[in-house]
Amino acid sequence: MAISAADYQAIISAQEEKILVFLRAFEWLQEHMHLGQIKQAKQDVFDRVGGDVFPPLNAELEGLEAPDGREAFHTKWLEALEQLEDAYTSFLTGSEANFIVAYMQSRRAFSLGKYVLYELRAELPKLREYWVLPDALARWDELETPVAGVEAQTGVIHRPSTDKHAEYSLYVPEYYDPSRSWPLVITLHGGHGRGDDYLLTWLRAAKSAGYIVLSPKSLGGTWSLQRPGVDIRSILSMVETLLDEYSIDIGRLFATGLSDGGSFSYAIGLSCPKLFAGVAPIAAAGMIVGMFNLDKAKDLPIYIVHGGKDFMFPVATAQMAYELLQKSAFTKVKYEELPDWGHAYTYSINDSLVLPWFNSLPSRQPQAEDSAKD
Repeated sequence: MAISAADYQAIISAQEEKILVFLRAFEWLQEHMHLGQIKQAKQDVFDRVGGDVFPPLNAELEGLEAPDGREAFHTKWLEALEQLEDAYTSFLTGSEANFIVAYMQSRRAFSLGKYVLYELRAELPKLREYWVLPDALARWDELETPVAGVEAQTGVIHRPSTDKHAEYSLYVPEYYDPSRSWPLVITLHGGHGRGDDYLLTWLRAAKSAGYIVLSPKSLGGTWSLQRPGVDIRSILSMVETLLDEYSIDIGRLFATGLSDGGSFSYAIGLSCPKLFAGVAPIAAAGMIVGMFNLDKAKDLPIYIVHGGKDFMFPVATAQMAYELLQKSAFTKVKYEELPDWGHAYTYSINDSLVLPWFNSLPSRQPQAEDSAKD
């Protein structure tokens, strides 16, 4: 069925509003997931989304012919809806007996759908507020305007593994300007996660505040905590490549991560303390701190964030790490306990806690590091 460009845009605009509600609801779900409360989580997200939202959206678009010039957009919009519906359905219908499989499928589809939506952001103005922090929305045009003459690749970038490093994802603000130096955040996924998935927890903050984000994949199913040098070498190889390609402030390199990724942010920070201006382990296994020589890392700023209801790594492990660092004369360690948070994703934690802390830290001039060892 052919319709006018105005009628088509009216349909898309109305659907945008519903998808914005869905994105926020599903992000909320990822931040509040508890594997012991699956039934309640399903009901909570169903209520927040507003029921079975996708069949009506699909019905509106069925048999619709996109107006001239909107065909490519239409195809991509249908692709995004399909991925988001898969995320929603997988989560709601996943068996509680083997829920982790359904949840991982749901999380992956949610990421894929969001990447398609980000590609379409120029044609989806109502979703702009999802991609930036509230105080940056008024600067949207500025944040989307490339600097004239810049040849470096910007936006979301996915790169394959090589013989020197694992695959990784990257976000470079679209307004990247090589005439200034940019801070770099290395953000590390949780156990059996993916870099291209976890990158999305930092996109909003990075786009708004002007950070380049490196989100590596671990070489194995999770980070090599028993032999940290394996993944440290992989990550440092990625950083070397980026230093050649982009104007990065080497005094403002940061590391953070969730769960196993938080534990590995300890590992890379304590192994290479003079490289980083700050490290923020989130929901990490705090006992890993005792594996490293702390004497050489006493000046490293560390921000420990942990949930009081963490069901994976009890909060006592974070408290233990904090106490050990204090006893080891760390003068720049901060501890933040979130009493109602468990063990889940970190969108708002990155936006409201970790980013402001990174912004507050002074630039630090790195010195030569000893080679990372197994």
